[in-house]
Amino acid sequence: RHLRIIGTNSVIHMKTTSQPEFQQFHIEGVNHIAPQDAYDCLTNKSAVLIDIRENDEVDIDLIPLDNVLYHPMSVIMERLPLIDKNQNIIVMCPGGVRSTKVVNLLNIQGYPNVANLDGGFKLWKSLGLPFESILPSGEGCSGHCGSCGSGTDSSCC
Repeated sequence: RHLRIIGTNSVIHMKTTSQPEFQQFHIEGVNHIAPQDAYDCLTNKSAVLIDIRENDEVDIDLIPLDNVLYHPMSVIMERLPLIDKNQNIIVMCPGGVRSTKVVNLLNIQGYPNVANLDGGFKLWKSLGLPFESILPSGEGCSGHCGSCGSGTDSSCC
């Protein structure tokens, strides 16, 4: 006899912190997850990662995992019906500022299991976690060229 679970509210808890360890920007009530812990959740399929960078940023570099979803911050409100509330969600941007704001928004909208990728995609890449880039150096977008609107402020997101 085979049982099939059609729906469940049980979600494996992510290892999160109530304060960021790798970025300065924080909003009270937002949880944060370290890049290695996020990677572990993604590889064991216990979470999805929502990349909220804009299309021109994603065109430069991305995380090559099946459970990465692309919902740019500029259209996140329109995309809420496409995001299942009954899953662990990790939100990512370059440095953690935009993603912290989106996690706060998702919390307000009733998403119970959401965390910001602490330190953002920049820290993810610096730790050697998987990403693909169109840039020949393999380092991807650092945000310092200004083409993504971040200018030279390394804390900008």
